[in-house]
Amino acid sequence: MNIGILVAVEFDAFYNIYKEPIERYKHGSFEVLKYHIHGKDVFVCPSSAGQIRAAIAMTLLLDVYKCTTIINYGVVGALNDRKVEELTVVESVSHYEWDTSDVDDVAKGQYEIFDDVAMKTTGKLVDLAMKIDPHLEKVKLASGDKFIAGLDAKSKLAKEWSCDIVDMEGAAIALACHLYGADFLMIKAVSDALTEGGAEFYANFERASKVAVGIIDDIIKAL
Repeated sequence: MNIGILVAVEFDAFYNIYKEPIERYKHGSFEVLKYHIHGKDVFVCPSSAGQIRAAIAMTLLLDVYKCTTIINYGVVGALNDRKVEELTVVESVSHYEWDTSDVDDVAKGQYEIFDDVAMKTTGKLVDLAMKIDPHLEKVKLASGDKFIAGLDAKSKLAKEWSCDIVDMEGAAIALACHLYGADFLMIKAVSDALTEGGAEFYANFERASKVAVGIIDDIIKAL
């Protein structure tokens, strides 16, 4: 089994646990790092922030390294009353910046290949994560290319999309996995609460990253 891990800007939390990889592969400005963990080959790609970078990284993991299961961990903004470092598991992703409703018979945010706006994560992996940590909160993720900060912007996004958290990579990950037929799981820790923004993100980033990566070893072991 080849497992891919897509991480945006939280790679140090992984490196602090697993240290140096057994191999490093360069693809232009991207790097894929190979580890062997609990008998599985694990390929980690730090994509940096944003949907386009995440899509490129996902293509590498899915097409070049033939990963059949993708794990994404990272930090997110809260769209409702969630505490910093609260750990969540994503059950669906909505790409709030996607909109072809003026030309296609779909709702805003809906891709034609889906029956709904929300792209579902892999249920059996969500169940596995919940079994490992019953305290995980199931959440709905809003995803776009804008860093969302402050009460007004977050509340508006939550109301329009009925989502609990927000990030900048999840839509690319979800869409790529559905297109390639790969299983995928997203584990997210809150870095900035409902009323907070960029300053709090940077202040809490390292702590939240450690929380997000903490469950990954148990998940890899159980796969």
